[in-house]
Amino acid sequence: MSKKTSSAPKSSADVSEETKLIKTYLTDEELEHFRQLLLKRREEVLRDLDILRSSLSEESVEDSINSNYSMHMADHGTETMDREQRFMFIARDERYLHYIDQALERIRNRTYGICVKTGKPIPKKRLEAVPHTSVRIECKQVKK
Repeated sequence: MSKKTSSAPKSSADVSEETKLIKTYLTDEELEHFRQLLLKRREEVLRDLDILRSSLSEESVEDSINSNYSMHMADHGTETMDREQRFMFIARDERYLHYIDQALERIRNRTYGICVKTGKPIPKKRLEAVPHTSVRIECKQVKK
């Protein structure tokens, strides 16, 4: 048996989903809401980065003070692992900060809320959950 395809006209919601946008569909108030949300997250990330970086610099000072004392190999390995983990967290936060800055730039350009891959609108629900996103969930899932 073959499947029948519907030749019924598409609803206006279907048409708007398929239309590629050049400028945002969000109102000025919505853009400001997302801008404030992004700025708040940016501030939190900068604070976290400052804490991580200062812990690394404090550790460097302690290492130079304690360099005359021998350390058990297991302790040295644990400290090395902790230091590498902090570097990983710093790199992750710097990447996140970059995504936030890109989203703020899209707000300034009035292209925020438009998928960079498809040109379709990103649902507001997704923007609320991941305000720095530049792609629709479908594009993100294909990447995985």
